Amino acid sequence: MTPLLRAAVRAALAASVAGALAACGESGTELGAPSTLLSLTVAPLELSPPFSPDIHDYTVRCAPGPNSLWVQMKAAPGSLATLQTPGESPTRVALDTVAVNVKEDEALVVHVTGDTPTEPYWVRCLPHDFPDIRFTPHPATGQPTPGYYLLGNVQVAPQEDGFAMVLDGRGTPVWYYRVGPSGAFDVSRRADGSISYIATLGYFGADPSATFVLQSLAPWQSRSVQAVGAPTDEHELRVLPGGNALVLSYPLVSGVDLTGLGTYGAGETVAECAIQEIDPRGALVWEWHSFDHIDPVRESTGPESDTINGQNIVDVFHFNSLDVDARGNLLVSARDMDAVFYVDRATGKIVWKLGGAPYSKDGARLVRVVDDPETSFSRQHDARLQPNGDVSMFDDHTALPGVARGVQYRLDLGSGTARVVWQYRGPVSSEAMGSFRRAADGSSVIAWGLSSDPSRFAGAFTEVDDAGHDLLDVAFPYGDVTYRTVKVPLADFDLDVLRATAGHP
Repeated sequence: MTPLLRAAVRAALAASVAGALAACGESGTELGAPSTLLSLTVAPLELSPPFSPDIHDYTVRCAPGPNSLWVQMKAAPGSLATLQTPGESPTRVALDTVAVNVKEDEALVVHVTGDTPTEPYWVRCLPHDFPDIRFTPHPATGQPTPGYYLLGNVQVAPQEDGFAMVLDGRGTPVWYYRVGPSGAFDVSRRADGSISYIATLGYFGADPSATFVLQSLAPWQSRSVQAVGAPTDEHELRVLPGGNALVLSYPLVSGVDLTGLGTYGAGETVAECAIQEIDPRGALVWEWHSFDHIDPVRESTGPESDTINGQNIVDVFHFNSLDVDARGNLLVSARDMDAVFYVDRATGKIVWKLGGAPYSKDGARLVRVVDDPETSFSRQHDARLQPNGDVSMFDDHTALPGVARGVQYRLDLGSGTARVVWQYRGPVSSEAMGSFRRAADGSSVIAWGLSSDPSRFAGAFTEVDDAGHDLLDVAFPYGDVTYRTVKVPLADFDLDVLRATAGHP
């Protein structure tokens, strides 16, 4: 748009907007028409999702710097559409066609005023490096319950950056925050309404200054949670009633004798696993160490070796999720043990152990998986206690023939057995990451982690109903992966607050 044309447009806007607003009144109660938008285009960019009068949140993919756009809008007869443009002093414009300059992360807001309450339509100018998201509902099989999906992208594609994000039921990012090229891990909502995340760390201990961020949206302020005396692990943050937080950590312990475990010997450096409870001031109030309760030689089933800062480290446990019951006891998933175990908080003892090697240093009740159509679980993530006492998890199935799945087991501690009561299977196994969350209505959200065969399947997450009908599939088409996806009810967030703080610098 030429400077002369832009000046003419602005003059026309200034002359028309005051009269148009005055003619109908700010409240719009004299219009006698519904507050509905009939059409909306933002040229030359494409709205996502396609416009519909009942959809109020959209995005356009913007380029760096100012984006010169034409906004065309048409309200229902008798009502008035005004466009709020971004800037230090947002301008409200009452024209059918408006020329605007918009930068990445800014939003255009169309307000439609009639005899019903004013309805806003938001168009977010997504940054050029926001990950592409493919959202594929399957209405023929059913509709997901309303809610928001919280996730982050890791293993970030070259042309993209890492973001923590909240998607609405149509896959529109109604909130996001730039975390950086390593990606965002463990994105979740907290009881106080804040959103927590941590930058992807890679190998444990690679970043000794790493912290979880708990971002409050209104007011916009953040606090951090960090392990004490050892690097913070990225896999799990649990905020307890009262404000204390549980985190995982991997203290590196030298001189460990692993003779009898594969080809390892004496004098190894091991990534031990610790669970810490941290108070809001950052002080350590409770700690649990794996070496006190687990024999690494007899109980590790899939040890791995990594190099951190030039040092060879043996990963024998690899804790990757924590859950807490009403008594404060803990359910812990240990990937490299192929086991899930239940810890009595008061004594620190492991009470029972599901799967893994048939031995427990603590003398825990051993619970065997029986009659499982996939034999057992392998290299699992996201183990959770269900209200009825069942245990759910994402079974990566990395080290066994078969495919990844969300699976729920019913435990019989008397007989020491566990049986599958529900599962949903993917097309391939997973190499790492993933999650499985069940809702009260029986629906489930399964994040597939890092696919073992991306050429066949590279989905981010799937939502299914209790009967196993596929309701929704979401994918990152350029190779990004999500560690975990959490769905929350609409009532958990104020949509206006999400909109107002999306893309916050």
